[in-house]
Amino acid sequence: MRIDPKHFNKFIALCAALTLIVIIYSTIRYSQKQSADFQNRIEKVDFKSLTFYSYSESDSLKLSDLENRPVIIHFWSTWSDKSMDINQFLNDYSTRDEDIYVIAASVRDNESQIMEYIDSNRYPIHFVEGTQFYQSLLVPGMPTQILLNRNGTLHSKHIGDDIEALQHLLNSLM
Repeated sequence: MRIDPKHFNKFIALCAALTLIVIIYSTIRYSQKQSADFQNRIEKVDFKSLTFYSYSESDSLKLSDLENRPVIIHFWSTWSDKSMDINQFLNDYSTRDEDIYVIAASVRDNESQIMEYIDSNRYPIHFVEGTQFYQSLLVPGMPTQILLNRNGTLHSKHIGDDIEALQHLLNSLM
């Protein structure tokens, strides 16, 4: 079967449009599946048993030591500008509400970059190494936050840099 040359461009445009629709649909489905899988994984985590290597303190950070305080675990990295915006927001939020305990879990950075960032930004945030925990959860994006209520169980999660949505979640946590 031959395509009449006068219809060839229309045929190619139709094929391109259908391909674009398939790509967009597949991307959305994949993102939704990643988010649902992440939700299932964090629901199974025993947060009270978690321990992180601390950059801020000389000892490791055990989440079991933070009972009766709301906690936010914020996955971030020095190479992510969105992470830096969330770090600033969490600094401001935790300065206003000192009851919340913010854990900034760095992901895929070397220690010297992290220490340089900590030294140049005196935030009331506990900085820890978070790459292993991040990878075990297969977190679908950067930055991501996990909010834990006062009894150390999962309250909610937030993926991305939507500060208004994160503030709403934090307000509902408090």
